[in-house]
Amino acid sequence: MANQSNSTLTDFSMKNEIYAFGVVLLGILTGMMVYDEERALKKENLVEWVIPLLADEVSMKIIMDPQLQHNDCPPKGAFKLAQLVLNCLHPKKDEHPSMEEILQVLNRCYHEEIKIV
Repeated sequence: MANQSNSTLTDFSMKNEIYAFGVVLLGILTGMMVYDEERALKKENLVEWVIPLLADEVSMKIIMDPQLQHNDCPPKGAFKLAQLVLNCLHPKKDEHPSMEEILQVLNRCYHEEIKIV
């Protein structure tokens, strides 16, 4: 019983880590600080504000870090990264990708010469 309990805690912790990693990727993709005093005063949350804009390539460009756009980051690659962010930030933790899946997507992005950092 203790092993099952520890396994459940580990799974829960990993899903929280994946969400947090999604927030980090969101900061890289947008170039925005996750916590911003001005947004906090307006009671705006970066994740809630940005998620709808990641749904398609056109709106994603609105929030994409201009430095990524100037560094020849291919739009399809940036959109793949945006989809990964959405998966990591999914409200249902069961829907989060595993770290192995995240690594596979990031490797594909790298091999397609996507300059995300």
